[in-house]
Amino acid sequence: MPQAGETRKEQGRWEIFDPSMGSEGQFVPVPTNRLEELNLSVPQNYATGPTPEGKQITIDPNTGLNVFTDIPPDPNAPPPPKSAEQIRDEQFNTQLASYVDDQGNIREDLMGGDFNFTAQQLRDLNAQGNTDQLQSALTNLQGRQTARDTGFKGAFDDPTKAQAFLGAQGTNLGNVDAYGQQTAQGQQAQMATNPTLIQGTLDAQGYMDANQDVAQAVQRGDFGSAQEHYDKFGKFEGRTAPTTGGTIFKPTMQQVQPEELLNKQNYQLDPRSTFAPTQTVQNVQQATTPTKTGPANFQATQMFDQVQQQNIQAAKQDDLRDFVTAQQEQVDTQSTVQGQLASLTAQFDGGEIPSWAAPSIRLAEQRLAARGMGASTMAGEAILNAAMEAATPIAAADAQTFAAFQQANLNNRQQAEVLNSQQTLQLDIQNLNNEQQTRVFNSQQRVQALFNDQSAINSSKQFNAGQTNTMSQFNANLENQREQFNTKNSILIDQSNAVWRRQINTQNTALQNAANQMNVMNRFNMSQTALNNRWQQFRDNEFWARTTARDNDQYAKKVAYASFIYGKNADAAFSSKVGALAFDVVSGLGQKFGDDLVDGVKSFFSSDTVDTDPFDFDVGGVGGGNELDLI
Repeated sequence: MPQAGETRKEQGRWEIFDPSMGSEGQFVPVPTNRLEELNLSVPQNYATGPTPEGKQITIDPNTGLNVFTDIPPDPNAPPPPKSAEQIRDEQFNTQLASYVDDQGNIREDLMGGDFNFTAQQLRDLNAQGNTDQLQSALTNLQGRQTARDTGFKGAFDDPTKAQAFLGAQGTNLGNVDAYGQQTAQGQQAQMATNPTLIQGTLDAQGYMDANQDVAQAVQRGDFGSAQEHYDKFGKFEGRTAPTTGGTIFKPTMQQVQPEELLNKQNYQLDPRSTFAPTQTVQNVQQATTPTKTGPANFQATQMFDQVQQQNIQAAKQDDLRDFVTAQQEQVDTQSTVQGQLASLTAQFDGGEIPSWAAPSIRLAEQRLAARGMGASTMAGEAILNAAMEAATPIAAADAQTFAAFQQANLNNRQQAEVLNSQQTLQLDIQNLNNEQQTRVFNSQQRVQALFNDQSAINSSKQFNAGQTNTMSQFNANLENQREQFNTKNSILIDQSNAVWRRQINTQNTALQNAANQMNVMNRFNMSQTALNNRWQQFRDNEFWARTTARDNDQYAKKVAYASFIYGKNADAAFSSKVGALAFDVVSGLGQKFGDDLVDGVKSFFSSDTVDTDPFDFDVGGVGGGNELDLI
């Protein structure tokens, strides 16, 4: 017997037992206003009261209670007309469908770079009518989808990668890989049309060694590196930037140093620094009048013995110190290919692969990987050989450059040694000549003084005046001669300096021309090699196309010939089978000929008895219903 207030679900609604109803009480529907009071849970669309228009009452499978639900549309009824907004949204969703994933978001492989819209943002742009921005975004997506459909596998963070891949089609196919990276074939194609020379990287240590102020600034922390100083100031100040690696030859021009020039001041002679010694008369006697004692004989005094003692001793050059010392030069390791190879191979220390060897090693690895030999011992030898082959031309060129500079420096030192020796020898000879002339003059003066001492006493004053005049004239002549010597010596020194500068300029010009020639040769050699490779590729493609067309033509002819032979054999087999069948039919009918045989043959070829397979048919109704296979 239910208790008063007991509730239950019945026919999709809550009921409560009311003992006052009837003789024994009964369950009655719970009013809506008492559901919360009785702590009874109902769905939000619990069906109570009249049914609204367009609704129907169904039972909620989760609660078992009646709920109002929409009346399902009649499948046979025509759909309601769509609004302009609905049509626009459907068209946009259709257009966007190929760019979104299962969750309705823009596909991850189309994101990145200059596109950062979400699918909802694109829908908002469509709803707002922002056609320009929306069309730009859709065009971007379409271009990326086209790149994916074409085979691009890289990311869109760098748009140039996709553009390079899309541009590498047709005759350029293979110049760029699926990720937009330039392949070895692409590098060859670029060199064939636009060869470039690599500048190389800044040699930081060499830059600081050549610029001590930069080294000090880096040590103080004013600059983080030598590269930072060169980028901010060095290149604008015109400082020389030594580089490592690269393919451009940058010559270092030899400058004329002050100590390499002859200074004429070192050979300037003071015309007043040397005077020839003069001889003056000592003990001058006053003339006296002799006593007239009669005639007297004058006995001339002879000076032969004293004059004989004034023999001139010729000046001699005893010690000749102006020997030319031959300049010698030791071969520097930098001037040998072995030394340059050692310097280049040292760049592999630490496991780093230098930029000049990376293309050769990468090409060797690709070829070995293509042959399945990437992990073999032969792979290591092939990679080492590739690195050495890449290093050998560079080492040879660098060794030639060092050797040329070393030879030029040796030649310059030898020429300077010869020139200085010649100048010193000329100066020694001139000084010897001056000394010899001075000795001759002094001897002459002494002899003349001995003779003059015997002159008359009354002429002594005249003699002194004449001697003074003679010495003044000699000093004037000596000064004039030395001035002429200095002038000639200055001209010779200036001429030597001019010749020296001319030789330096000539060597610099030759060096610059050699550098230009080397750059042009490098450029044209790379371009010619790449062009030859391109022509070889075109020849291979043409040969492959011609061979393929020829093989296809031969294959078609062979197929046609085989089909002809097959059909001919099939016809012969068919005729043989028909003859055997006719014999069986004749035997089965017991020598019946005429119309019965004709009817039998007609029934054999009728649609009811012949298979659609021309070589597999039934003969039912003619010879017992057996199936014949003519193959």
